[in-house]
Amino acid sequence: MKKIGIAGIGGIGSNVARHLVQAGLKDLLIVDFDRVEASNLNRQFYRFSQIGEKKTDCLEKNLIEISPGINIEKIDRKIKPGDLKEIFSCCDIVVEGFDNKIMKKTIIEELSETCAMLVSASGIAGYNMECITTKKMGNCHIVGDFVSDEKDFNLFPPKIAMVASVMAGIVLKYLRNVI
Repeated sequence: MKKIGIAGIGGIGSNVARHLVQAGLKDLLIVDFDRVEASNLNRQFYRFSQIGEKKTDCLEKNLIEISPGINIEKIDRKIKPGDLKEIFSCCDIVVEGFDNKIMKKTIIEELSETCAMLVSASGIAGYNMECITTKKMGNCHIVGDFVSDEKDFNLFPPKIAMVASVMAGIVLKYLRNVI
């Protein structure tokens, strides 16, 4: 079975992880440094009782409730440029879930030199869900509307969930063709 890495487990990353585990995936690497916040519960796969706890610990607990036999490796740290190849060297597919534009660009650049497939998001804010599309560049699949930035548009939980679902679908479709 292939190992899937998830860089950033907020609205995109936590929901992609949930979908993958619900589909039967058993081997994940989750990486994040943040803690669960009340303001994010409307779009992230965490619970009110988990506010203030590390996202990596909470997501692990939530995913184990779905699939008790899952293998989850977790790294609780902030990813910096230059870290990505080393952190995700064991992964066949990496899902990008960063909020930061610079880190989105960095992960694409650093992992483009590897054999790992990358699934990324671009343009997940705003209310327009009809314009979500997927673009493929080399080993990278990017999902979103490619326009809306969260600093210019409100975050709309159904759109974030939709982008995360499409991203999980890309991973699952790839695994079906490879495995």
